[in-house]
Amino acid sequence: MRLQPRQELLSVWKAISRWCGSGQEFAWGDRSGRNSISDAELLLCLLLPPTKLPGIRFDRPDETKPDVCAALAPFGSAVEIPQRVVRLIGEYLQDYTDPETGLPEFSGGSYLSTAPGEEREPTAEQRALEVVDSYATSVVLTTAAIGFVRGYRRQVRRPSHREEIDRVEIAAQRRLTAAMAGLQRSFTLSVFRGDSREGRALCETVNPEDGYSAELVARIRNSLGDVMAGLRELGSSAEEVDALLENRDLLFECGWSWGIVRDAAPVKTPTTVYAQPGLAEPAPYLYFTVVAVDGIRDLFSRDTRLKGLLDEEQQSLARVLNLQWDLAQRYWSTIATLGEDRWPVEDLPWRTTDEEESDYYSLLVVSLVRHALVDRGAPDSDLARIARVLEDLADRGRIRRRPLADDPALKLHHPGTWVALNGSELVGPDVPPLGWRLGELGTLLLGRALAVAAQVNDHRLRARLLRLADEAWRHLEQRRLRDGRGTGLWDEASNVYPTLPHRGAPSWYHTTRVVQCMGTAADLIRGEPPPGLVLSDVASELLVEAEDVFDEEQLRGSGEGGPALRDSLSRQAIGLRRARRLLPTRPGTAAALILDVLRELDKLAAARESEVGD
Repeated sequence: MRLQPRQELLSVWKAISRWCGSGQEFAWGDRSGRNSISDAELLLCLLLPPTKLPGIRFDRPDETKPDVCAALAPFGSAVEIPQRVVRLIGEYLQDYTDPETGLPEFSGGSYLSTAPGEEREPTAEQRALEVVDSYATSVVLTTAAIGFVRGYRRQVRRPSHREEIDRVEIAAQRRLTAAMAGLQRSFTLSVFRGDSREGRALCETVNPEDGYSAELVARIRNSLGDVMAGLRELGSSAEEVDALLENRDLLFECGWSWGIVRDAAPVKTPTTVYAQPGLAEPAPYLYFTVVAVDGIRDLFSRDTRLKGLLDEEQQSLARVLNLQWDLAQRYWSTIATLGEDRWPVEDLPWRTTDEEESDYYSLLVVSLVRHALVDRGAPDSDLARIARVLEDLADRGRIRRRPLADDPALKLHHPGTWVALNGSELVGPDVPPLGWRLGELGTLLLGRALAVAAQVNDHRLRARLLRLADEAWRHLEQRRLRDGRGTGLWDEASNVYPTLPHRGAPSWYHTTRVVQCMGTAADLIRGEPPPGLVLSDVASELLVEAEDVFDEEQLRGSGEGGPALRDSLSRQAIGLRRARRLLPTRPGTAAALILDVLRELDKLAAARESEVGD
């Protein structure tokens, strides 16, 4: 694989150190300025890599590697690096806490934008609106931060520093709880008639040839029966769920809106009541649903469970989020794979129920389908269909193909797909329409290709996906900043597409997503590659022959010979045992060991024949 995670992550750390300056005079902002999401993304660039590659961890000063110290040299020595990172986490948590209420705040800030062609900028009240992206990013950040400070605390002896670590962990736990409550209150259900505008759009997505029909509505409802039954368990929108279950003409969508939905029920915990009023329309957004699903997944990860990162209050919230997460993922994956011949997700581009179309939406749906296929242990033939979609999207997005003159596909990279945040206009009179830019097509494609490659068993399909990942990485490599303080960071799309505007400064939004792809690549490399069927058969036949020859030597009494002969046979026995152990997962290595054994056994046979000839 072209991407080498360790080397690239250290290179990113060097570039961050150069852009942000010394640990004592840290510069947070990127080209978008500061907000609760971009600052969290910057911290994630520091905290996520050690969770994927323990060899570059820096929370144990005595074990910090020289190349890690060199990459983070502006932060100080091996002892000072984790101290400074703890202070940065604490600074972030303090900066994004409301001084009046003491509650964490999750505003979108400079990531929120007005519609294309709109001359007015978002108002201060609009920029203060809390968004699901901040909730989900905070879940990932705080779980990583809590794990980091707990590991580092064991290395600290100074009481004052241990007290600082304790304060940071308490603040991180408070933000994690608030983020989980925000996600819970942003989940929504949208119910509509099958013959409505939304219903017809959904039917045309599922069956583009025939479109709406009563039979198709019945088929969609039947395939979503378990999801509809699960909605009742959430305990909210009881009347809407009852109507959905009883009226066979109704269809629905479920997932996350862009923020806390209007009339969302308060979330009560033993310490706090989260009842901030919501403005978001009660309809799911595909982008925010994917962001929420990816963030919530961290709550159920193996590390989170083993390290006991969630307290009792958070575990209660996690149970509800787990149900929401499962229902949303099952809903979208069911819709996207409905049918036997051609799945809706294979019919590019994906069309939403508000009749918007984009290849970007197709890539988002692929994310949800991939998780669902892996969770249910789908065969490689299903994953191969997803691989073909990814390849098509790479071509359509001009990642593997050169762009045409005035190519509309370049808008996917810059300025990106603009999504209106309906309900944001309720913040006050005479405010401009507010929206969100979607523009990380390349990193999404790379991450999904690597994730699918890690799940397939067919070595040919895996090789196809790795080739796609290499091409996506080559594309992203070219988009690194090439000059100035931000050299080595992302994202400069004009390096690949000269007609796009030059940005000249890094974006933590893009850089973090590249770092996450490097973590996915590390997981892939650590995993066992699927054994090739032909190679497994060859290795199995070699093992049979080698064991047969070895048994013949034992039968001749060679094991009773001199010390050198006994040592040789002992080594061959060890080699055969190891080869048999490796055969199911690494047949190539097993074959190499078996060939060594056969070579040594043949030397014994040749020596015997020579003695007989003499």
